[in-house]
Amino acid sequence: MIKKLQALRAKKGFTLVELVVVIAIIGVLAAILVPTMIGVVQDSNITSANSTASQIKTQASAFLTKADADKNAIRGTDSMATLKFTVTSSGWTDAGSDSVTFGTASPAKYTVTGGTDKNADFALFMQDVLRDFKNGYVEIYIKSAAVIGVAVVPGGAAADIPTALNTDATVWEGSQEITWAGNKAGVGADSVIVGTCPPIKHVAST
Repeated sequence: MIKKLQALRAKKGFTLVELVVVIAIIGVLAAILVPTMIGVVQDSNITSANSTASQIKTQASAFLTKADADKNAIRGTDSMATLKFTVTSSGWTDAGSDSVTFGTASPAKYTVTGGTDKNADFALFMQDVLRDFKNGYVEIYIKSAAVIGVAVVPGGAAADIPTALNTDATVWEGSQEITWAGNKAGVGADSVIVGTCPPIKHVAST
């Protein structure tokens, strides 16, 4: 019995100093890790948005190739034309696309929006092949009847697209770089994530 009491007396709890030291260490680790984790999440979102843009570019190119095979290639796109869509769970809605014409047939077999056949209506086609993308804004840049670039803002709107992307074809065909508002490729104003294909790099303003 005496030995048990002696053993209990020998046991010690943590001192206040030890507790303060442990708390201080946890605080330092948190200060280091939290910003790192925020950066990891942002990079993951950029990668995901770029992947979505890549899928859109691939499918849009496939649609144009099919139309061209049917002699209904887009005409009048020697300069860059932009197809603009607001995407919701209800589908792809034209958000003020540039005027493009499929072929010369009257009526044209292929349309950008307004058709009823998902194989001939671009918006219905994209809604069908990209079923998982149901919220955001998309711009598809076309020149000489080919897709030269795609920008997508998951959950965003037209105002989130950097102006340089939809006003200058050389961004897509040449330098493939702009000064991103977020000082990081894929990060626009207010830290909005913008996916691009091909990926548009960041160049610091001079």
